[in-house]
This record gives sequence, C-alpha cells and structure tokens, in this order.
Amino acid sequence: MGKLKAEQKVREHNRGQKAAREGRPRSWSEPWAHPFESDQHYEERREAFNQGYGIIDATPVPIRRSRP
Repeated sequence: MGKLKAEQKVREHNRGQKAAREGRPRSWSEPWAHPFESDQHYEERREAFNQGYGIIDATPVPIRRSRP
C-alpha cells in the first residue's frame, strides 16, 4: 500500500467527525493498523481521522512523572 487515495482520506476524516459528534472517545474510534499496512499509510489514515475528530497535532507527548 502506498499513499492514501483521496476517497480514503475523506472516509477517515468523516469517521473522525462522526466519532466526535457522537461523543465517542478517540482512543476507541481511532483507526487500527491493518496487517501488512505500511507505517506511512497508517499514519496518513490516522492523521485524516484526527483532523476530522478536531485534533490538529496528535503527536504523542511523553508523560513526565515527578519522583517521589
């Protein structure tokens, strides 16, 4: 699988909008990687979903814990 096609981007974007509108948690609704799917293809699907959900930058931020 190469780059996402326009229809695939629109489909993932719409899924994100629907999940947000229905109040579903993003972690439950976010697309999962398919077997043998390239990292690039998955990241493009995930990015389109997050934009539809209303998240501009979904880069994971490491959690810093204070020492006891």
